[in-house]
Amino acid sequence: MGFKIKKIYSLFSIIIGSIVLNICLYSSNIIDVSTGEKINNISLQWPTIRLFIEPFYAFAYYILTMERSGYVFALISWLLWLVFITILLCKYNKINLKNSIVYSCFSFFFFISLCCSVIILPVIGPKITNVEGYKVLDVHSHTISSRDNISTIASSVNFHKKHGFTDFFITEHDNTNGYKTIPCNIETHNIFPGIQIRTTDGQSILLLSQYYFKYEDFKDRSIKEMISLAHAKDMLVIMPHWWKWKKPNLRQLVDWQIDGFEIYNCGYRYISKETRQQIIDICKKNNLLMVGTTDWHGLGYMVNVWTLIEEKDNKNVFELMKEKQKTKIIVHDVKGNQSIIRYIFEPFYFLYNYITTSPLKYILSFYMFVLVFVALLVKFSIKKIVRMSSLLFAFFFSICTFYFVKILQYSFVYNVMIPETIIPTAVALVLVWLIIWSFCDKNI
Repeated sequence: MGFKIKKIYSLFSIIIGSIVLNICLYSSNIIDVSTGEKINNISLQWPTIRLFIEPFYAFAYYILTMERSGYVFALISWLLWLVFITILLCKYNKINLKNSIVYSCFSFFFFISLCCSVIILPVIGPKITNVEGYKVLDVHSHTISSRDNISTIASSVNFHKKHGFTDFFITEHDNTNGYKTIPCNIETHNIFPGIQIRTTDGQSILLLSQYYFKYEDFKDRSIKEMISLAHAKDMLVIMPHWWKWKKPNLRQLVDWQIDGFEIYNCGYRYISKETRQQIIDICKKNNLLMVGTTDWHGLGYMVNVWTLIEEKDNKNVFELMKEKQKTKIIVHDVKGNQSIIRYIFEPFYFLYNYITTSPLKYILSFYMFVLVFVALLVKFSIKKIVRMSSLLFAFFFSICTFYFVKILQYSFVYNVMIPETIIPTAVALVLVWLIIWSFCDKNI
């Protein structure tokens, strides 16, 4: 009894410590990355559902706002810690070898399944508010017509609307078919055609237009040739995530009369302060557009960047961009780095950042769910929880398999992500969870 009381005291000490840490260090972290200034007159509206699924929501936002190049290291860290802790708990509770292996596999695939669920489920992220007098735009997004996207055009419209975007461009990879598939019941006055097109230089650029155009008119050209042709057709050219390639050099692109640069991209978030400032400086010096983009591929429904451009004379977004109106790139800045120490202790890094960047009510909701989970462990055996969870996961990924088979018909020719990655992964996870369920003792 005394030992159980000590564990309860320890848990409540962690909760109280988290509350104190939040009160002392909390920051909304809303900044304009084009100036580096904190923004106080713009806020984020989190969806009501967050309070009711907080542990999952917090993890989803963490995963979907992480730098893409860090996924593998973070995944390895999480899996090693989870398996290590599971083994320690099994040893402490004197669980036999067979069940220890089952529980270790459960924790391993539970995390994998959780990550996959984050990618698949349309859990909406924060919506930007208090932006009267501005248009909120996204110039870089994809639909299922791109080879590596898993969302329909209807999902894209919903995604942008729910997050507060007033206008967006559809920029498929090397085709313009996504824009042509917009259903007739969806208004298109705030949806613009574009393309992310490969060049003979080895990089890709964004071509943005006010009217529909054909990919074939631009294929197999150099960046310089595309810029010249795009301008002749009254289009804009933006360089996406230049820091990924760092070529051609910035001065060369300016000389070729490029119209602007991304300075933040949700797919490639990690950019050094020096490199970002280098891009910002050359944009300011040459009156070029600066944008932050979602680069949305349908992999998760959350976003943390919005580009604002001031409304003027009832002009649409494309017309405002052509005038090179000044933009604000608003980011909910989730601090991150690529250090080895960070990835060694990744789960604890996540918890610290969550506590210091989330409003207190969500921290309290998070720990409420922790207490409920502890109560379930007391009431039910671990075997029962594992078996029921296994069946639920198997059922969930079965539904996902049928869903993606169905939507693949909309872009069977162009898409490779769904048939080569999403569907095989979902089927594999169904089998894994059925195997875990069958290996867990049935005497529960």
